Amino acid sequence: MNLPGTPAWRRRVAFVFIGVGTVVASRAISHDLPHEQTFVFRLDESERHEPLKLSASFVRVGESEPRAGVSLTRDGSEHGDLRQTLDLPNGDYVVTVEWGHVGKGTLAGASDAKESETSRVERVTLSGGETIVLLPKRVSE
Repeated sequence: MNLPGTPAWRRRVAFVFIGVGTVVASRAISHDLPHEQTFVFRLDESERHEPLKLSASFVRVGESEPRAGVSLTRDGSEHGDLRQTLDLPNGDYVVTVEWGHVGKGTLAGASDAKESETSRVERVTLSGGETIVLLPKRVSE
């Protein structure tokens, strides 16, 4: 059986097919590889200089177990927002954040600690960059 074209032409076509196959396979595999993702937890301006304790979990959409979790504590002397860098694959995630202000007596009594806690659930799409999670001011009655 004779194949069409010259041997040099067939070699070039084979290299093109190998190259295209390599690119397709690497893109499919890279979807599940972890990338550096930076999360910025943006507090309300009036709450940026208060001591607080924050915990967050990151669950990929369609999964039941968190891919990662983080706990942060700040004493109120820091400037700017809370930042955390994690290695997670790109995709859609449900971020559950719980935070509470840590003050005098808050850690001593469990009922006081529960009173000052706030939580938020947000869906985010990670693409290897910086993701901002807004933490709205707690509404007091």
